[in-house]
Amino acid sequence: MDVFEIVKAKLPAELLPSDTVLAMDVAEVGQSILTYCNRSDIPKELVFTHANMVIDLITGNARRSDKDSSGTVKSIKEGDTTVTLEASRASSREAHMEALVFDYASQLNRYRKLRW
Repeated sequence: MDVFEIVKAKLPAELLPSDTVLAMDVAEVGQSILTYCNRSDIPKELVFTHANMVIDLITGNARRSDKDSSGTVKSIKEGDTTVTLEASRASSREAHMEALVFDYASQLNRYRKLRW
């Protein structure tokens, strides 16, 4: 199985992007893996890790773009009951990708090469 097949099998149909967008997401996550691991190839043992990272990227993008989701609670005042919601910050795609790579760092570190 390759990364595309795994992602298509695991993601619900409503979250599955077009093949072009999916290919771009797979390539972007793949490049992040290559960069983090200092490699020129992605080992076949990382196929499920790669697919799970793509799924997390897609579901994270869906959550950030969800218009119905309210922000997190910023403050609560009990007298006369005031609740202030924090506006959700649209983080940059680069920051999101960096956080995604570090979420999987323990799995990627086994395949990381040192660079001199």
